[in-house]
Amino acid sequence: MSNTIVDALLLDPSVGIRNIDPAQWANLEMLVTDAARDDLAAAVRTFVPAGSSAVVGVFDDNLLWASLVVSVDQSGAPTSLSTIDGSVTETAGAEMTKAAGEAVRWVQSHHGPCSLGLFVDKAQAEAILTASDKAAAIRTAAAASGLVLSPVPPALAIALA
Repeated sequence: MSNTIVDALLLDPSVGIRNIDPAQWANLEMLVTDAARDDLAAAVRTFVPAGSSAVVGVFDDNLLWASLVVSVDQSGAPTSLSTIDGSVTETAGAEMTKAAGEAVRWVQSHHGPCSLGLFVDKAQAEAILTASDKAAAIRTAAAASGLVLSPVPPALAIALA
């Protein structure tokens, strides 16, 4: 496992990395290009409220292709990284909305409160990560039915308005 994601999140060496699915992690690292690396840490600082977790799931052909769960402490600093257990979304079938709901429930039961859930198809994920205007790219993904955003923290709702 390389450190692309760890480096992108500017993590302290004490941050726990646990329950990593190697295939999902490798796929996630392919998505996180040099251009997107700085954006990842900034997004966690800006949109993941203290004492909660965020989950991102990327789907390819309606199957979970990559995921990342980031939990932050009361100061907002990341405390752990994980991936979603792939079997969680398989039980939801081919509907991304249903799979997203299952994934958020899984995060809540394994990591505590989930304040942000962002689920997107692979093509839209690539577009969002390379876009200079991330908010516009997220709105485009939503309009194309390639995005499920739930739950949405207030800071992100304001940014997307």
